[in-house]
Amino acid sequence: LDAASKKGGVLGGFASFLGGKGNSLKRLDEMGFKDTLSIEGYVCRGGNIRMVKRFDSDWVVFAENDSATAYIRVGTSKNRPTYQDVDSMLEEKGIALKYARDVGLAPKL
Repeated sequence: LDAASKKGGVLGGFASFLGGKGNSLKRLDEMGFKDTLSIEGYVCRGGNIRMVKRFDSDWVVFAENDSATAYIRVGTSKNRPTYQDVDSMLEEKGIALKYARDVGLAPKL
């Protein structure tokens, strides 16, 4: 929603209405605001992903292991990684789709 709400028009307005914060982020960017620490998360390939950005470092991407006890570092990026970037990082590390790991078609993480 955030990416869609950054765009104008009907789609951007609808995404903002649904909870996207693109308008707020755009205004903060215009004022020169810089994050000191960002921690974001979502699901990619069926598993939990966390992205961490400190003011003096690149974005670092982590994937939660299958027993939900730890996170594994899967990559870094100068700019905030897109969903597609994270998917590519997981593929490069040989991390399969969660359902494949759960049914034994791929090794556990």
